[in-house]
Amino acid sequence: MFHMGQWSVLLLLSLTSIVHSQSCKWLHPKQEYLNTQILKTFNETIPIRETEKICEEHPSDLPNTESIYNVSQVEAAALAVREVLNGTIRFYMKHHERMGCKQQAWERFQHLLYYQIHQLEGCISETAEDHLIKESVSEQFNLLEKTILEKGSSACVWDFIHSEIRRNLQLVLQLSSRLRRHHLIQRTQ
Repeated sequence: MFHMGQWSVLLLLSLTSIVHSQSCKWLHPKQEYLNTQILKTFNETIPIRETEKICEEHPSDLPNTESIYNVSQVEAAALAVREVLNGTIRFYMKHHERMGCKQQAWERFQHLLYYQIHQLEGCISETAEDHLIKESVSEQFNLLEKTILEKGSSACVWDFIHSEIRRNLQLVLQLSSRLRRHHLIQRTQ
């Protein structure tokens, strides 16, 4: 049998999750359009290279980060998305000119990522932190940096890096979509 204090705690937890999900703009279905714009703009940042050279030197020692995308809690997912987006911004800020990014597309891409990060603010408590997610994402970007140092900045290296970052963005956006659908189903029940 519950005591009055236990009921109060349950009620408070229920209200907190309702308020939390309402302030989490990232979960709104309208944000799906932002996902498509991020990928579209990302693809526009790199000019199409006309090369007949087949790139075979791709590093195979990149960590498997797919486990960070297999989360179902809103806050953990939001943390993963934020880390990948922040890592992407930092990486491209450092290398966008050497990669030959189209300036206007790069600026729009950067703006979209910052906007998405802003939408995540209501989904993450101020004290939330997940060292495993941070470490996994950081390790991946560090290995991309190491690839540049070891293999140089050839078109093949940039193409490889661009495809790796695209893959991570796609995983992050799929995670976002999955949580939005789940949130929408919960709201309609």
